[in-house]
Amino acid sequence: MYDHIVIRYAEIALKGKNQKDFLNQLVRNIREQIKVDLDFNPTIEREQGRLYLRLDDKAPEEFYDSLNHVFGISSYSPARKVSLDLEEIKAAALFELRSAMKGPTSFRVSVKRPNKHFPLTSPEMQQIIAAHMLKNITGLSVDLHHADLELLLEIRFDSAYIYTRKYEGLGGLPVGTGGKGLLLLSGGIDSPVAGYLAMKRGVIVEAVHFHSYPYTSEEAKQKVIKLAELMAKYSVRLVVHLVPFTKIQEQIAHYCHDNMRIPIMRRIMVRIAEQIAYGREALSLFTGDNLGQVASQTMESLYAVNNVATMPILRPLITMDKEEIMTIARRIGTYDTSILPYEDCCTVFVPKEPKTKPKVDACEKEESRLPLTELISQAIAETEKLIVYGKEISKRRQEIDYATLNPNNSIN
Repeated sequence: MYDHIVIRYAEIALKGKNQKDFLNQLVRNIREQIKVDLDFNPTIEREQGRLYLRLDDKAPEEFYDSLNHVFGISSYSPARKVSLDLEEIKAAALFELRSAMKGPTSFRVSVKRPNKHFPLTSPEMQQIIAAHMLKNITGLSVDLHHADLELLLEIRFDSAYIYTRKYEGLGGLPVGTGGKGLLLLSGGIDSPVAGYLAMKRGVIVEAVHFHSYPYTSEEAKQKVIKLAELMAKYSVRLVVHLVPFTKIQEQIAHYCHDNMRIPIMRRIMVRIAEQIAYGREALSLFTGDNLGQVASQTMESLYAVNNVATMPILRPLITMDKEEIMTIARRIGTYDTSILPYEDCCTVFVPKEPKTKPKVDACEKEESRLPLTELISQAIAETEKLIVYGKEISKRRQEIDYATLNPNNSIN
């Protein structure tokens, strides 16, 4: 019976003096993910280059889904922990290999020996263990290059771990080590993928969604909340700011030229998102922009939008093609929800011939016809906040006063 899961990390091992901070965050994230998923407080032990999750009589499979959603894990294996007694190691290795075999099998033995005080070297242990396997198991052959099974043994400082299975993790850095960013989350395919990639670099992601009820349906809003739920699985929780955008779009439609609607809308979205970001101590915005995909994502359009920003706008998908983005969306589970036929506020108000190369001065001229300060302040005051935990939604009043913002963040 397995009693531990060996958890490996890769990029964290390259860190210097702050490696401890990354590891502490990774352990916190694993514990919290398991607590949310399984209502269980796991014991996680640390040793050089490894984390060990104690199973406490639970089946290892119960933890796999949780571990598959934690950034910073490169791989993990269900393992048997034994003492450093050679006979005990041989017996446990024999039991592990027999359990993993399904008929005639080729195998190899790999030994890692961080404990250099152990009297036998890695090559010596490999020969001893392999010989014991061949002596006691029929239908077994050695193949060092293309083995059906690899029997792995780690000789640690006070014990040994034996396993044959190895599952790939998400990699990346633990969420919480890369600062906080605010994602402009639409109902489409791209923005959830952008948020996922931001999380992979350790960013705590919060989302802001602009909705235009009654022009957009309640189903459209619920679709975005569902996307937030799916994203929350990768960060334990996700805060979503739901901004009413109807009045702003009506004002744009009434006072601004038809082909300038999209750049004006996006510039105002950035202004609102920035003010929410400042209130939430976020340091950047993230979007699902992909260069040249649509009229609002030309270099000129992106420049016009960036012109009103006072914090970085990061675009993880900027050079990807649509197939690459869709592949990631399918892998992380957001694709099927993203393609549901409910329109968001941008698609409802798209003009027949949108401006593909808007000029900054033209945008400013259009915006001069709008009561920007009043519109933005009202939208922020009416913003609703949801805290989403994977499958469940906990709705709360906003915990901060969105009107109390960084005094240096003036409206451009």
